[in-house]
Amino acid sequence: MQQSPPPSPRSDGLVLTGGRVLGPDGWAGAVGVRDGVVTAIGDPAAVRGATGSGARVVDVSGRWVVPGLADGHCHFEDAAMDAHAVPLRDARTVADALDRIAAFAAGRPDGEWIRGQTWNPVLQLAQQRPPTRTELDSAAAGRPVLLHEGHGGTASSAALRRAGIDPAGHGGHLDRADADRVAAVVPPWTPAQRRAQIRDAMRLLNSHGITSVVAGAMTPADLAVVRAVADDGGATVRVAAMVVPTGALNPEVDRDRWRELLAGGPPGPTPWTSVRGVKLQIDGGMTLGTAHTRDDYPGRSGYRGGTVVDAARLRTLVRIAHDCGWPVGVHVVGDAAVDLALDVLGGGAPGRLPDVLIHASLMTRDQMLRARGSGVVVAAQAPFLWRNGRAIAGHLGEDALRRAVPFRDWLDVLGPDRVCAGTDHPINALDPFPNMYLMRTRRDVTGADVGAGQRITAAEALGLYTASVAAHTGRPDRGRITVGADADLTVVDRDPLDDDPAALLGTSVELTVVAGRVVHERTPAATA
Repeated sequence: MQQSPPPSPRSDGLVLTGGRVLGPDGWAGAVGVRDGVVTAIGDPAAVRGATGSGARVVDVSGRWVVPGLADGHCHFEDAAMDAHAVPLRDARTVADALDRIAAFAAGRPDGEWIRGQTWNPVLQLAQQRPPTRTELDSAAAGRPVLLHEGHGGTASSAALRRAGIDPAGHGGHLDRADADRVAAVVPPWTPAQRRAQIRDAMRLLNSHGITSVVAGAMTPADLAVVRAVADDGGATVRVAAMVVPTGALNPEVDRDRWRELLAGGPPGPTPWTSVRGVKLQIDGGMTLGTAHTRDDYPGRSGYRGGTVVDAARLRTLVRIAHDCGWPVGVHVVGDAAVDLALDVLGGGAPGRLPDVLIHASLMTRDQMLRARGSGVVVAAQAPFLWRNGRAIAGHLGEDALRRAVPFRDWLDVLGPDRVCAGTDHPINALDPFPNMYLMRTRRDVTGADVGAGQRITAAEALGLYTASVAAHTGRPDRGRITVGADADLTVVDRDPLDDDPAALLGTSVELTVVAGRVVHERTPAATA
């Protein structure tokens, strides 16, 4: 794949012609852009005239031009970390993972931290377990190692000692609290490293056609880096952040400190950055067997998952956030967790975006009706079903799998402006098109049915990745190709509205445009 150099801060204009442009009245012949906004859509000659002289005219050679894609929940800031942390996403055995750790550690100074990219060893590895503490000790030759697993992690003996945890008798596997404790002693990246990582992550998103993203749990430090990259003209993705003020979900701070952290409300938006809310968490996950449910798990009498925060503390944290002007996004998966969230969340006050149920994978129709009345919205991710259907059914049963991630019901009850789609990358793959295929077919990577009753249409699937995320972030001027809208565009080699959803698989992103600038080119485009 050949990519263009980093874009310049300005654009003298751009015309995309020779393909099919998804405008407000259906497919058109061309689109013109100047000063970061769409100037014209329709007949190629008329579009060229309306865009003015000096514009770059690109022949997209029969490709399809759609609104810039947006991921409604993604931990994107660590999406391009192969040079900085061990890539474990494709590991399939414990031995494979240990070999990668050993190769990464080789040649690095004694005592240097070895970090792993987020993965799920229980689902990925044939042994259905992460490496042990002693295995990590051997692979990394005694260096401190921390491997992140989303809601926990694994650490070596040296890492445990540095965090004040006695390794004796400890297998190395960490719950969320201990994982946060170890992470707190890992040296931060230098400012130069973090800027490079953020820029690389943005370019990776651009290669998938993504022009906007809701960062699922961003620290204030990383938000500052994103803003600095934008100020320097290097941003290529618009970022709306769910902020984690202390770097840890459900922080163990008293109410006065929490109020102090949120005082003054979220920072104001810029063309490239905004704050979607403050992030909290109630339960675990379907694939982990820790989602908090109304009923017992099949075959596990008395077990209904669990919560990581009690109702009283959650209510306090949310009330203070609202008092300070912040919307709140809450990680919820099980239906009982959704009940708890709906008890404390609201639709938003004047000048504040509505509160968000993040994931809400097992939300029921009665809860959707309740959310509709309160104004609460949903940010959901279908790709949990792509490879993990058997794990979900193993924990929660076949009925739960069939009704999980119910986009059909969400669209029918809440409407497209109240629910949006994303990936939760790096927990799931970043590519939007298998996700759209899954939402349309409700068939997983093996072809198995994962809830045919929740299938949606081609237009709905594309809309959930475009206009719905724009509405979710309070920017309805994005997510559609209309005159005057921000010029965020994605050019693909297949029709995303094709009657055959299989056409989505293998879709290639040929060109990505953000704010009128070409930020990704798969191959050099013909310029007229």
